[in-house]
Amino acid sequence: MSATARTRRRLGPGLLAFLVVDVVLVLGFLVLLATALGDDDEPTAQPAPSASAEPESTPSDSDADAEDVGEVRTFVLPSGNIHCTMDEGSATCTILASSFEPPATPEGCAGAVGSTLTVAAGESAGFVCVEGDPPAVPEDAVVLEYGEQSTVGEMTCASSRNGVLCRHNPSGEGFSVARAGYLLF
Repeated sequence: MSATARTRRRLGPGLLAFLVVDVVLVLGFLVLLATALGDDDEPTAQPAPSASAEPESTPSDSDADAEDVGEVRTFVLPSGNIHCTMDEGSATCTILASSFEPPATPEGCAGAVGSTLTVAAGESAGFVCVEGDPPAVPEDAVVLEYGEQSTVGEMTCASSRNGVLCRHNPSGEGFSVARAGYLLF
């Protein structure tokens, strides 16, 4: 009789099964650990936050200290949580994660409100009905650092630690949105 056969006979079927299960669990743990450590090298779809990135706190109705960086039509805040698009007569921003209670869904809206706001020339600012998930950050979005603003035509949007503020300059109509809340003015 070989040594392996004698060992199997001495261990018994229950103990042998226990050892096999232990080996499988240890190997599974090592595979998961290697996978988790390897994920750090994969690129992410969201822009990487800058060193000064912090979640937006509460919305602000002032952009007085913002530095104008010219016409930036598609941008994302450093946190990666708010992204906007602008043209000469409108600005639209989407917040991906928020802690505020969204407004009631209006009649005729087959989706939800609370993630996307817009302001346009000659119109009041407000939420847009969105069907499905909020739109993802556009691939061509650049990071508009905190303390910077973009002006395109009659529209200005400013990035701050208090979220984003967008307004139609001639009328003063606009909105501000942050993780904790929003303002319409």
